[in-house]
Amino acid sequence: MTWIKICGITNLEDAQIATDAGANALGFVFYPKSPRHVTAETARSIVVKLPETVETIGVFVNATVDSVRDTVQQVGLTTVQLSGDESVEFSRALFQELGDGTRRPTIFRTWPAKVFDVPAGQSVGWDPVGVGLVEPDEAYKGKRVHKIHVAKNGDLFLETHGFRPGVISGVLLDSSSAEKRGGTGEAFDWERVQPWAGIINSISKLIVAGGLRPGNVQEAIHLLHPWGVDVSSGVEREPGKKDPRRVRAFVLAVRAMEEAS
Repeated sequence: MTWIKICGITNLEDAQIATDAGANALGFVFYPKSPRHVTAETARSIVVKLPETVETIGVFVNATVDSVRDTVQQVGLTTVQLSGDESVEFSRALFQELGDGTRRPTIFRTWPAKVFDVPAGQSVGWDPVGVGLVEPDEAYKGKRVHKIHVAKNGDLFLETHGFRPGVISGVLLDSSSAEKRGGTGEAFDWERVQPWAGIINSISKLIVAGGLRPGNVQEAIHLLHPWGVDVSSGVEREPGKKDPRRVRAFVLAVRAMEEAS
């Protein structure tokens, strides 16, 4: 079943609409420059009234490890989504802070899809080790996953022998930029990125975001076969306020795609 996240939740009514529609997760944006920004207090007042089965995800942009940890604990979040310029060292430090020795913290990493949108035959400056998706086993310390290369025939190459899962549990591909961190309402070129979807899915959870809406989410799923989808502006009446009909239509479109497969 495709995982569905409704992001940019700012009030209890929208949260309940999304969960009643069948969303698996809700996203809360803790980035002050976002029109969907919420405080930890507001998010906490919503989270405590949600079913325990619903995942609650905090979206952070270039915050400190301490502030992310404190917000996670105060709100009761299940997952962290890093959507800034955070390094793999930052992710590892956060992973250690959030872990309690009995469970593996869930950290998603947002990456602008344009990173993968390169002509055939050109290398992509993206390394699974460098972003924290995989880490070398003890016997392979010091080695790196070979840089991924797109051949002229479209074939992709990725050698992960000797590597184990890293601190990042999932990759969220978005049409974000340094100027606008998500919520752009614009879709990236799914066909150009399609060859990379299989690579990411083979080592992690691929989540597609950016410009999704009820009318196009099925095409995105058909082309990229993601583990999950993430929508915000595509189901809104205005920034920070969801449209109940669009939310329900989005979830129904995803589930109808599953029934047809």
